[in-house]
Amino acid sequence: MSHPLRLLAASAAFLAAAFAPSPVHAADAVILESRTQHLGKAGSWEWEHYKDKPVDAERMELTFTSRPNATACTLHLWQKDVKLSWPVFLNNKKLGNLTTAETALETVLEIPPGTLVEGENKLRIEAPPSLDDIEIGPIALTHQPVAAAIGGANVKVAVTCKADESPLPCRLTLTRRDGTLQPLRAEPAGETTTRVGVVYAAKGQAVLSIPPGDYVLHAGRGFEWGIERREFTVKRGETVDLQMALNREVDTTGWVAADSHIHTLTHSGHGDATIEDRMRTIAGEGIELAIATDHNHHTDYGPAAASTGTASYFTGVRGNEVTTKGGHFNAFPVDAAAVPPNHQELDWAKLIPSIRATSGVKVVTLNHPRDLHSGFIPFGGMMFNPKSGKHRHASVLDIDAIEVITSAAMQSDVHLLYRDWFALLNRGHRISAIASSDSHDVNRFILGQGRTYVAADDANPANLKLDDVWRSYKEGRLLVSLGLLTQIKVNDRYSVGDLATKLGEALDVQVTVSGPSWVTADKVELYANGILIKEMTLPANRKGGVKGVVHFDVAKPAHDVHLVAIATGPGVTEPFWEIPRPYQPTSKTFTPKVVGSTNPIWIDADDDGQFHSAHAIAQALVHRAGGDGEKLKELLKGCDEAVRTQVQSLQSTEAAE
Repeated sequence: MSHPLRLLAASAAFLAAAFAPSPVHAADAVILESRTQHLGKAGSWEWEHYKDKPVDAERMELTFTSRPNATACTLHLWQKDVKLSWPVFLNNKKLGNLTTAETALETVLEIPPGTLVEGENKLRIEAPPSLDDIEIGPIALTHQPVAAAIGGANVKVAVTCKADESPLPCRLTLTRRDGTLQPLRAEPAGETTTRVGVVYAAKGQAVLSIPPGDYVLHAGRGFEWGIERREFTVKRGETVDLQMALNREVDTTGWVAADSHIHTLTHSGHGDATIEDRMRTIAGEGIELAIATDHNHHTDYGPAAASTGTASYFTGVRGNEVTTKGGHFNAFPVDAAAVPPNHQELDWAKLIPSIRATSGVKVVTLNHPRDLHSGFIPFGGMMFNPKSGKHRHASVLDIDAIEVITSAAMQSDVHLLYRDWFALLNRGHRISAIASSDSHDVNRFILGQGRTYVAADDANPANLKLDDVWRSYKEGRLLVSLGLLTQIKVNDRYSVGDLATKLGEALDVQVTVSGPSWVTADKVELYANGILIKEMTLPANRKGGVKGVVHFDVAKPAHDVHLVAIATGPGVTEPFWEIPRPYQPTSKTFTPKVVGSTNPIWIDADDDGQFHSAHAIAQALVHRAGGDGEKLKELLKGCDEAVRTQVQSLQSTEAAE
């Protein structure tokens, strides 16, 4: 498209009226494009809400008249839903890229001196090869460098803990009144990490340099803490002083907040979080156990935690994401002198034992098992039967946990990986469920959004009892969290990881769902052997802490089962903790959710002091039947669908042989 515009004719009054949805806060801004336009591919759409929205163009081209610039200028671009790389050129010189983020924000790019020419100038935003529906515009230009264009006023912020008034590492999220993330600068530079609209303040203090205007500031510290929200107006040359206090709303006593999948630009080579940035995001999101898992690299957080003043807030653990073309595996802890496993190895029969044998390793996890990398999906195609849980490499599947929630790599169906996990448990694998972030970024994917709560003493986050932590990983004493925390008890005695025995004829299953005030839970589900047996709707509760306590009366099952509770609720959509869209979507419809789940309580229904999986029960029944089909049908009466599925799988295997 070509829209010749006379820069010198644009006025500040026109800007105020036309530069919707979010005005540039600059008196000398000149409009290049006043509309918000939809860029994409005609006849295709990435998400359902773009289906009936006309495409203005595949890429953007603007022609405007100007004079040469002797000093640096700033290009302002409002954008939304940017997932891929969109380079921006002015007169065929690349200025940079749109910000890779789906949240509405303003990207600012500096125009070097001498880039503008006398007369006609051409601005071009190139589209990526793959489909990426975006919204772009208004677009404006200001005749000042970026530092001046996004300054002019200050906000002095101090965030403390409401309980003891101590300074609190935190995340600050600054938007305009319409929710657009605002470009800014923050001081002191050595204590803050800044991205568009976001500041992580290691000591809870920051001075934000922003243009005059109307704003909303949110202060938070991850899942366990409340959010404080302030609306304010700041004038040119003015400094607004904001004192903010956060309250810890979710009781996690005896549970360590862990993110076991964390990357840095420094050692993984992509994303935008340097190792110093990463320390501030860990402290600012309230993670207590931070496991470094850079790609094929043993990263030690100790020096960076010390230099950034964050060492007192968490325990850092050296780990490694063994990133292969045959799957991604996390291994931790790792000894400093350990030789990294061979990430060129594709044979799981060699790869997994080599990971397990790495010096110091206690825990091995399989990451995002439904994601496609290098043409391979660990739980896809011929590798895995999602109904029976039979995996092609079952005999060497020596892992401790799988990610059922990866907040930077969400699934379109949040229950998909739970179903896969249930199938593995029914097959007889003792593998725990975990959540992590897999964050490579400061803000695009929030560190600790997906997290695991580990049963261990959390009184001193800087000096956790790691032997207890690794024991809980082995025993499945873990809770999965993406905005909710779900706990379970059977007969007021048994909890996650326990073998529940001598139970009597009925089970009292108590499920407690907790979350901060800015999250709502609306449903609790109870699964036995992966089969939904009970569910209950929770009333809306915007209070921080316990969202609901549910009691399910469950008849004692006819055979051993594993019990798991899953709670869900509407996803957070505000920029301070927005739930990401699916990484590799299988649907064009996206319904964000928060999730909290347990690991199993193992129900010993036959009181023999052991747990028998659905597969083990099926094997015993098939053996007892001795090939008599009618006898097998009789033996299966009262058995659940999980056992029946395993019987069918055994029979199919026998028939194939």
